[in-house]
Amino acid sequence: MSSAQAPALARPVLDLRPGDQVRQPCGAWFTVATRPKANPRGSALTWSYLGGATGRADWLDRVPCRPAHRKGATP
Repeated sequence: MSSAQAPALARPVLDLRPGDQVRQPCGAWFTVATRPKANPRGSALTWSYLGGATGRADWLDRVPCRPAHRKGATP
């Protein structure tokens, strides 16, 4: 892992923000494009990744994530 990349954390799905990277089962990292929102039935959350893929998880799930650097955030 390069020193420029943050370590992966298990983060609640509700805390995902655009720019965060989520690890996929195949090992790739996808960049979050939109905040998670409830699907029409309300039973799960969905969000978009850059490139058009869609993420899906239950409300209280945690996902392996590398948080995006945010201006003004402390490392």
